[in-house]
Amino acid sequence: MKIELERFIRPIAIWLVIFQIAIFLLGTTIATGGTTDPNSYNQYASNRGADVLRILAVLENKIEDQQLLEKTKEKLFTLNDGQTRLIASLSDRVAKEGNTMGASISFLLMTVLITLL
Repeated sequence: MKIELERFIRPIAIWLVIFQIAIFLLGTTIATGGTTDPNSYNQYASNRGADVLRILAVLENKIEDQQLLEKTKEKLFTLNDGQTRLIASLSDRVAKEGNTMGASISFLLMTVLITLL
């Protein structure tokens, strides 16, 4: 019984060690293989800036109170990239659909997200 158990455990242990070595080598290769594009920050800033401009265009058309608009702008600049992209996609829908129910719901979602995030 003990001999059968050793015959079963030894191949598994060997494969686990080989698997760990492979993961280590693959992880090291992936971590050192990437290069940083010097223009990536410029692209990020450009995309974020375009998203913010699209959002601001919709907000300026919908919000008439200047004090509220300024507070909304300040809050908008505190959001992270994912949140900004989400709100920008909603603002695209508002701009595209005009005065429909879908546009109203999208604008409501925009305001809720800006307020709560």
